[in-house]
Amino acid sequence: MVTFLLSNFITAHKLSALPFYSMREIAFAILRVLSDGQTHSGTKLGHSLGCSRATISNTLKETAQYGVEIEKTMGKGYRWINPICWLNKNCLSYKLGTNCSFFRLELFHTLPSTNTFLLNSINELLITNNPIHVVACELQTNGRGRRASRWQTGLGDSLTFSLLWRFEQGASSLSGLSLVIGIAIIRVLRHFSINTVKLKWPNDVLYSNQKLAGTLIELRGEMLGPTYAVIGIGINFNLPLRIKKSIDQLVCDLNLITGRILDRNIIFAALLSELRHVLMVFSKFGFSYFRKEWVGYHAYEGRQVKLMFPDKSIIEGTVDNVNDDGSLNLVTSLGRKSFNIGEISLRCGT
Repeated sequence: MVTFLLSNFITAHKLSALPFYSMREIAFAILRVLSDGQTHSGTKLGHSLGCSRATISNTLKETAQYGVEIEKTMGKGYRWINPICWLNKNCLSYKLGTNCSFFRLELFHTLPSTNTFLLNSINELLITNNPIHVVACELQTNGRGRRASRWQTGLGDSLTFSLLWRFEQGASSLSGLSLVIGIAIIRVLRHFSINTVKLKWPNDVLYSNQKLAGTLIELRGEMLGPTYAVIGIGINFNLPLRIKKSIDQLVCDLNLITGRILDRNIIFAALLSELRHVLMVFSKFGFSYFRKEWVGYHAYEGRQVKLMFPDKSIIEGTVDNVNDDGSLNLVTSLGRKSFNIGEISLRCGT
């Protein structure tokens, strides 16, 4: 079951009760019309959307904050220079095929955080894995990463979504979950011939040591179960330079890797199907089932690294596999040790 909030007003391009819509919602309505890349006059846009030319003009000035580039030509109108390929319910349903019935998918224009949205909904939902609750948005204004970091994106330049999964066991039995999610992402990307991507323990996807994607998993539930996992995923598709410069680490996107603009709907649908598959297997067999495959994808296997901890302490060593619980093994000056937390980076000169 796939729904799109505000779909009626967007599809018809009408704002019959304009005062009830926020400026941001009006902006998205205008951008939907401008998605064809053609020039549209302010008069026609106003007539189509049921608002004034002044409203059109003032609203489009606000869209620059989303990374939107609008060209205004006197006497002609407005053209969106860098239109996005919107997430589309019909395309997603078609690409999911028979798997469509397994998901309850909500698409939003904008949310502060898809993870937060699902976390706030847990108490209101009768949570099962059929259907699987999924929330995605075109613009995430307060996206979160691990260790309170911020996940930064612009409008439609990334795929940002969260999935809610119910595990019957307690949280202590779910170690290695973030690593399994990484496997699902790698499998899907390689299916689309994006073969040079690797994993970084515990939750990043890399291309040439640059971050392409990441996950954030947040758990709620009872000690003995059930446990509810909100699994947030962000994949960079076509990040503008201004966002890349604002991020405190090297990042890349699928446009850079492939040299073309990819349809997020196609990869999103494939990833949902793969996530359902790996989560069902993980629920039954745990991470040990995937361990060998994960090690084969690890960008830093056998390499000298630094492992940084929340208290700022650092341990250096050589990566030597992961364990059945997903913990990382390092060969250090004090011997072989295992770690469940930390942020890994290459040592200088390696």
